[in-house]
Amino acid sequence: MKKILAFFLTFSLSLTLQLHAQCPTVDIETLMADINADSLRQTVLDLQNFGNRYALREGGNQNVAEYVAGRLNAYGIPAIVDTFHESGNHWIGGPYDQLFYNVKGILAPSAQADDSLVLIGAHLDAIAMDPGMNLLSYTPGADDNASGVAVMLEMARICHLHGLQFSRPVHFMAYDGEELGLFGSVHDAWVRQDAGEKIAVMLNNDMVSYQPTDDWRLTLHWYSNALDIVARAAEICTQYTDIEPYIPSSNANDDAQRSDSYAYYQQGFRAVFAIENIFSTSYHTDHDVADSNNYDYLAHVAKYNLAMLLEYANAATVSVNNIVVAPQLHAYPNPVSDRMMLQYQLAESSNVEVFVTDLTGRTMLHQTEGSQSAGSHFAEVDLAQLPAGMYLCRLHTAAGSATVKVVKQ
Repeated sequence: MKKILAFFLTFSLSLTLQLHAQCPTVDIETLMADINADSLRQTVLDLQNFGNRYALREGGNQNVAEYVAGRLNAYGIPAIVDTFHESGNHWIGGPYDQLFYNVKGILAPSAQADDSLVLIGAHLDAIAMDPGMNLLSYTPGADDNASGVAVMLEMARICHLHGLQFSRPVHFMAYDGEELGLFGSVHDAWVRQDAGEKIAVMLNNDMVSYQPTDDWRLTLHWYSNALDIVARAAEICTQYTDIEPYIPSSNANDDAQRSDSYAYYQQGFRAVFAIENIFSTSYHTDHDVADSNNYDYLAHVAKYNLAMLLEYANAATVSVNNIVVAPQLHAYPNPVSDRMMLQYQLAESSNVEVFVTDLTGRTMLHQTEGSQSAGSHFAEVDLAQLPAGMYLCRLHTAAGSATVKVVKQ
């Protein structure tokens, strides 16, 4: 896919959770207030304290998987350790003939609305090497990826704490062997595809706790079959967290292939992959320890996941109101060197035109998008022929216009 992805539109998004008739109404902010940075940190410490989570060590990660499964079971989510076998010759570890250990927990729906499920997952294995690329026996893997597992287990804890019920099954997954080539997710995605399962969304969290500055951003890697999902993820992140979502352009989205969500995309499933925007300086070393993480930031990543879970799992008591009147507009990337993507929201069907003007009001570019239905849309605009400078990009619809400043490099 050779076009730039751009999107997100911040508009009013309201989720209100109403529990059983005998329980008081609980809104999403109340649920999010129970997300606990200390709880997240404790999970990271628990995983770090295994000492070694390298998947090819003697005995493998069975004990780690049993810990994760035990946590899910304690939250009333029946969980199993899904054992599978792989053999081969890895460039790091050499020949192997090994058992691997995924964890699968399933929160059954209260009354299933359709035949789709929602999956939230993270990899449980870790790896550490010295500067000479020699394997180390101590693999704390706090950020990579105890942080992602901590988010997944925090979602399970919140569901248990509030007795949340959904109209889609929610599958809680922890994957083994990710560091060796997405072994666990490839195995699980293939099994699901072979069984004819349908996944509404796979939420992947991988390295989501390293944030050394006050400029909190979260990268949301995307897949071509789920552009609407990544757009919604950005909206939700903006609405419910203190984190600014960052959506990479197509030529900066290659890392989408480097984590477990990619295995699901390869099988035709829809997914979004969240990762810290400032990459950890302790990546794949024995310095990737719990004290290097920012747990307040991680708690906001958990809030993003909770809101996504509530929406896509169709919480039986969640209503969603998208209040949009005038057209709203976002341009990405900005600044732009050639092509940019406009993402906009229409409250009602309308003919759509795009105008790019210089600061004197002179029209430099005009394109017609035609008649479009209510909802979220994308338009690609090629600015390659324009000189460097600042421009105004205006979206014109029957309901009015929206304008965004664009810097052409």
